[in-house]
Amino acid sequence: MILTNTFSKTADDEATKASSYVDDHLLQIDDLFREIFLRLPFRSLVRMKSVCKNWNSIISDLNVNSPAGLFFQYSDVNTCYAYVPFSLDKSKDVPPFVNQINKYIKDSSGIRILQSCNGLMLCHSDRASKNHRKYCICNPTTKEYSTLPRLVGRGGFSRTIRGLNLAFDPSKSPYYKVVCVRELGLCRAKEHQYQFEVYSSETDGGIWRKCGEPFTAQVNFKHGVCWNGAIHWIKTSVFGKSIYFNPYDELMMPKVMPTPPVSDGHFSTRNYYFGESHGHLHYIDVCRMVTGFKVYEMNKDYSEWFSKYRVDLSYVVGYDLFSICTVVRGKKEKDSFLVLQVNPGKLIRYNLVCGTFETICEASGSMVQVHHPFTGREAEFPLQYIESLSRV
Repeated sequence: MILTNTFSKTADDEATKASSYVDDHLLQIDDLFREIFLRLPFRSLVRMKSVCKNWNSIISDLNVNSPAGLFFQYSDVNTCYAYVPFSLDKSKDVPPFVNQINKYIKDSSGIRILQSCNGLMLCHSDRASKNHRKYCICNPTTKEYSTLPRLVGRGGFSRTIRGLNLAFDPSKSPYYKVVCVRELGLCRAKEHQYQFEVYSSETDGGIWRKCGEPFTAQVNFKHGVCWNGAIHWIKTSVFGKSIYFNPYDELMMPKVMPTPPVSDGHFSTRNYYFGESHGHLHYIDVCRMVTGFKVYEMNKDYSEWFSKYRVDLSYVVGYDLFSICTVVRGKKEKDSFLVLQVNPGKLIRYNLVCGTFETICEASGSMVQVHHPFTGREAEFPLQYIESLSRV
């Protein structure tokens, strides 16, 4: 009997060792595949995801988001988007999808892109009324999308939606959150009150969850920027405050952040750029026909905005600045650049380190809308297309 137990224990030990060996060997193979996949172009990776479940899992978990170009809305009647790659070699940068996002997200009312965030895009049905819009998250690289639960007023909760914003950072989590801002009405001080509602892709059968207490603010909730996992909004008046909201924060309340410098103190006549790139939050305040301006960046601890770059356009002969489209921070500092629209009708790529510039495309004036915070019109910022294999 003792002999039998000894044999049984020995056999179990050998089986455990063999299983451990197989697991270690498979992990080494997966690590090898991961290193190979990191060196392949995006279009190849998209095709290779369908080879087997293991490859699909490895490729989907790769953190290889890369800014590739911009979407510009160019039609107010039937929403269409033109795509402009950052690269000067257009043959290598054709996106793996057609420029009309409706081609693969089927909706009879059309699709409008609200926000681009680290490779994912927040969209809604275009010509439907506000109370009947469908919202979805899509990955234009993989052509995958997921429909969000319907937003409805319930239990006395306001149906008035002032803005939706996407929070997604694949370096921290494979899951995303969507922040909805609802207007509740006027408080005793006759200021508008708002309430956050949050959806998380991590929750099975996700629902919208009311978060925090009502608050007041003077910002445009339609133009939020995701940075450090939080959504940031710039104030729209001299008396307001710029704020940010972290949907991962247990307090679930907005916090005040420093307001970016405004050169002449006037908010109603300015054009500005406000965006994120490679973990950096940027702000640019500029008037048309200028020859120089500063690119500001926010400190990680929210202590202040500081001047990161100085832009001198005085030697860009024959061009007048029309608008700032985007800031792209390269993995190497020398690869950081601005995309500017200049008159007459060109998009140029301006290197932020050495000050050189190159024309990347001819652009019609209707292709780029300039944002004025006080005009009240539905101005659209150009949207970054970032190659990503993240799941939705």
